[in-house]
Amino acid sequence: MKTWQTLLVSAAILAAAGTAVGIMMNQTPEPEKTEAAETEWRIESVRAEPGFYHPEIRLVGQLEAARQLTVTTPLSADIIELNVTEGSRVESGDLLLRLDDFDSRQQRQQAEADLADITSQLDIRQLQHAQETRALAVASAELEQLQSRLTQQQRLAERGLASQQQLEDLQQQVDHQQLSVLQHRTVVDSHPAEQARLNASRTKLQLNLDRAQRTLDDTVIRAPFAGRIASVAVRQGQTTQPGQALLTLYSDDALQLKVQLPHALAGEEQALGATLTQGNRETKLQFDRAQAQLNASQSGFTAWFHLTDASGWLPGGYARATVQLPARFSYRVPEGAVFQDGWLYRITGERRLQAEAVDILGINQEGDKRFLVVHGPDLTGELRLLTTRLNNPITGMRVYEPGVDPDPDPKAESEAAEPGGVNL
Repeated sequence: MKTWQTLLVSAAILAAAGTAVGIMMNQTPEPEKTEAAETEWRIESVRAEPGFYHPEIRLVGQLEAARQLTVTTPLSADIIELNVTEGSRVESGDLLLRLDDFDSRQQRQQAEADLADITSQLDIRQLQHAQETRALAVASAELEQLQSRLTQQQRLAERGLASQQQLEDLQQQVDHQQLSVLQHRTVVDSHPAEQARLNASRTKLQLNLDRAQRTLDDTVIRAPFAGRIASVAVRQGQTTQPGQALLTLYSDDALQLKVQLPHALAGEEQALGATLTQGNRETKLQFDRAQAQLNASQSGFTAWFHLTDASGWLPGGYARATVQLPARFSYRVPEGAVFQDGWLYRITGERRLQAEAVDILGINQEGDKRFLVVHGPDLTGELRLLTTRLNNPITGMRVYEPGVDPDPDPKAESEAAEPGGVNL
């Protein structure tokens, strides 16, 4: 009985305690719900205006001589005179070097003698032909006379007025004279063929003389054009070998720059302007020619520009060239407005970032300021572009530029939780 009473009292106490706790919890006020503040990043921006700009690209090209000659020799001879060294400036016709000409002079003298001999044979042949022609005429006239006498003797013999012996003797004279006429006519008729043979021999000997003269001329080497000696491969007293390179000469007033242009410029080469620069020195370039065939595996195609003033430049070296492209509608922006891989961030009317992919056409220089010329399919109107290098700019990010955008709520600014940002 006492046990049950104890349980009932305990249950009543627990119930009363639970009721009191419930009343206390219902009287405690709930905390107010607050929305998460959006971070607004302080930035700097720039306005880009559209227009027609001449983008420029900077390239490195190699200087080449538009006219260059490596002098070789077909002779094996000693160098008896060498008048130039590397870097020497020469004029057209200047003596560069001289080879020993003893053997060459002997060859020419032999060729001259052979040609004189065949020429005299031709002269003699002409005299012989004239004599043979006259002899044929005389022999033919004598034959006619003998044939006339033979005819008369035959008539007399038929009438018994001439002996048979006289007739036979006269016949023998006619036969002998006919043979003489035939011999003379053979010599006369063979004259054209004999003359042609002698003329052919003379032509061969004339060619031999020309070769000997050319060989003799090769012993004296003169500058074919004005220029500068690029290299000398021999020394005085050295014996040359046929085909050996002696020296290299280039025209220093006709230099060209060889560069690689982007494939996108194929077909626009004629409209390109260019300037060669080295330190504070500048030289204008004029487009000369371009590679005739493009290879898709190449990063670009080869083009050559002519230096309008080649003085002071040397072939073989490398130099920077600024190539000015044709004007096109585009935007000129500071370099800091273009982010990695060709992205820029425009600021919308809601002060949010909008990423835009652009093509970088080239650079544009204005005094000491350097700009990039860009083009993109989504660029229209005036552009306000982000220039602050944020760690991870993304589309939709809210931004604020002091002095340009409305000032943020000071209370929210004091509650900023992120460095560089303003919580609203």
